[in-house]
Amino acid sequence: MTSVDPHADTIELLRMAGSHPIVQGFPDGAIIVFDRDLRYLCAGGRGIAPLGLTQERTEGRTIYDIFPSEMVAEFEGPYRHALAGHETSLEVRFEDRIFLHRISPLMDAGGTVIAGIGYALDVTESRRSEEALRSSEQGLREERRRLRDAEAIGHSGSWEWDMATDTITWSEGLFALHHLDPTDFPGGYAQASARVHPDDRDLVETTLEACRTSEAPIRFRYRVNRVSDGEVRWFDSHVRGVFEDGALMRLVGAVADITDQVSAEAEADEANAFQQAVIAASPDYTFIADIRTGATIYGSRERDVPGLSGGADGSVSSFITDTVVHTDDQARLRAMDEQAVALGDGEVLEERYRIGDGEDGWRWLSRRIVPFRRDQAGWVTEVLGVLRDVTDVVEAEEKLSHDAFHDSLTGLPNRALLLDRLTEALSRSESLGREIGVLYLDLDGFKRVNDTAGHAAGDAVLIETANRLRKVVRQGDTVARVGGDEFVLVIEPWNRADAAPPLDDAPDTTFDRTLALKVADRVVGVLQAPIVVHGVEHRVTASVGITYPSALALDHPGTMTATHVVEEADAAMYWAKQEGKNRVEVFAWT
Repeated sequence: MTSVDPHADTIELLRMAGSHPIVQGFPDGAIIVFDRDLRYLCAGGRGIAPLGLTQERTEGRTIYDIFPSEMVAEFEGPYRHALAGHETSLEVRFEDRIFLHRISPLMDAGGTVIAGIGYALDVTESRRSEEALRSSEQGLREERRRLRDAEAIGHSGSWEWDMATDTITWSEGLFALHHLDPTDFPGGYAQASARVHPDDRDLVETTLEACRTSEAPIRFRYRVNRVSDGEVRWFDSHVRGVFEDGALMRLVGAVADITDQVSAEAEADEANAFQQAVIAASPDYTFIADIRTGATIYGSRERDVPGLSGGADGSVSSFITDTVVHTDDQARLRAMDEQAVALGDGEVLEERYRIGDGEDGWRWLSRRIVPFRRDQAGWVTEVLGVLRDVTDVVEAEEKLSHDAFHDSLTGLPNRALLLDRLTEALSRSESLGREIGVLYLDLDGFKRVNDTAGHAAGDAVLIETANRLRKVVRQGDTVARVGGDEFVLVIEPWNRADAAPPLDDAPDTTFDRTLALKVADRVVGVLQAPIVVHGVEHRVTASVGITYPSALALDHPGTMTATHVVEEADAAMYWAKQEGKNRVEVFAWT
């Protein structure tokens, strides 16, 4: 069953209304009716012609079809407001014409809104006439209004003292500054002077007296007690005398309320004092530097920057780095300086570098820079930076890092660093086709030292053992302590100065393995001599196990990991102990 719109007949009549003689008779106006889709049901009146519209082009189309977006933005809200049951009046400019619109809801007898109706009247000529009339009638008032507005905006006022009548006239702005009703001011000097703060009255009187004899303006500050609340306000005043034929005719003055400015100046002075105190108390060095030239524009405490001599002041910003910054750090700092030009607001660049002359040692500095000033294109031209001596921090970090990978007693690499280095050695071995040897040794008789002489003597024996082991290897080899009296050596022959280069065909594994055996024999040999601790000789020997990772990889594919290699060397060491100790055994692959 199709529903019937109860207002269909009414809407149809509205569509026909656009051609009604009454509607067409509006010489400067137009009547429109629109539905809930903002579609015009009718449009009539001669007033639509200046819009470039006709009844035929308008009816049946929506405002979105007819008008540009800026006019749609003007109409859409009031139209929907009318469909919600409310009336709106607005003026709309279309090209050089002004239209007064009244838009209302159109209701049926029951009060239901069935459409919106609008009446538009071209009021261009009327508005122009009104404007001309206002312009001619209110010229003087406009000037006075401008003065009053200017005084209100600038928190200012003016006054004039007529010498002939001894009358003082205040502007509206000056009354407003004093919070004083003009009807309560008779225009006498006594009442005007009474508004001045007691501590500043002598200043005001002395200044006015000086203006009586000179045409030169005088500027001064003074305080007043505001009438409404007694609040003290600061005024900035310009006063001068007006003379005719050498006789003083008037004193004129301009006054501005500068209380906020005075407060801001006081706060700025306080903030500046606080800032200077903070900078003075800070251990950091604060500077402003020009990115383009590297010049230090401002420096807080040049003399306190570590590593700088009196002649190196121009380098403190680190934009000139050649003389004081460690050569290894200069390129990194220059790269950081180049990045600074494109820093965004709030972005920070931070870098650590060494500074000094190398003779007394290097100091570590931390430098943080942020944008301080930009050019018209937005590129950073100056940066604000802070330098801090972080030598203690860096040394502490280095110690923590060292301790994490080194044995605290002997200083040798620990198991973690051993596995890392062995992994790298295995990778080199595979890529170069060269052999490496891994030695695992355990001290024979060490438990007896601890049991008979104590742990302090045991520690001394371990330290001396580490020192002797360091001497049997060369640079490129690794000696690590992996347990109480257990050590591991990694021998890479091709890293040694006396090693032959890799062959183009098969690697010389015989040479590599022979070298590992020679190192193992030297290990056994250097531990033969007794170790003396507090005059007491202690004897320990070494059981050494050797493994060759390449053989392990051939016999057990996929197992050549650092951990597995160490385990194989450990197994070989265990066999050495089983076979009588103080000897060397090579892991046997089965």
